[in-house]
Amino acid sequence: MDQMIGAINLLLMKKILLDKQNMIQTFVRIPFSLIFPILFLARFLKLGQNNIMISVIIWVCCTTVMFDSYFISDYELKNNYVTYIKLTGNSYYKFRIISNGLLFAMHAILYTILIEVLMLLKVVTVNQLSVISLLLLIFSVFIYVNFINSLQIRFKEKQIFNIFNSLIDILFIVSGVMFPINFLGQNAIILYLIPTAFPFSLLNGEVTHSWVEPILFIASVSLIIYMTNKNFKLGEK
Repeated sequence: MDQMIGAINLLLMKKILLDKQNMIQTFVRIPFSLIFPILFLARFLKLGQNNIMISVIIWVCCTTVMFDSYFISDYELKNNYVTYIKLTGNSYYKFRIISNGLLFAMHAILYTILIEVLMLLKVVTVNQLSVISLLLLIFSVFIYVNFINSLQIRFKEKQIFNIFNSLIDILFIVSGVMFPINFLGQNAIILYLIPTAFPFSLLNGEVTHSWVEPILFIASVSLIIYMTNKNFKLGEK
């Protein structure tokens, strides 16, 4: 197990920290193409919430992890890594969990540095952040990433990238990254079945929660974990 973790860590370090394209994307392309236009809108059109810029940056970090995990898993499946990993006595599910955890940790470091740089330049300001919201967000994105991997191994040769890519765009809208969920009306409470909706609402300082939102969050997370386990079992047969 220690050797497997070390091998995964080495590969991810090489891919993320030593990849010039990845560093350019994190510190150049993302700030100028995604963050600054939203900053302009937030200042002049009064859009979103107090932590809108941090919320967007965190969302970009989450989606980067999702896409990286998808492409890494796609490469592994095409090269029959599942068989090789089974020969070590480990399941591909466990392998993916470790890989995604390390992937998330490394991107979190990069985006924390990015946020600090933007704060020093006084491009963004950070209001009070809830540690609970960040932990819930990391957890919800982590199980979502594993769920996507489970779909990849279950359907194997079938292309699900277009579906996956479309779901990311939908998640951005329904997760309340840039505006409160209740902005969409009272019936929008059903959107809290999306695992990322409740953490982002906490991150952005919504204080109108009842007992319903946490219950919906727990229900959605439980269902995704169940489906992830099921998909991996079916895919590894």
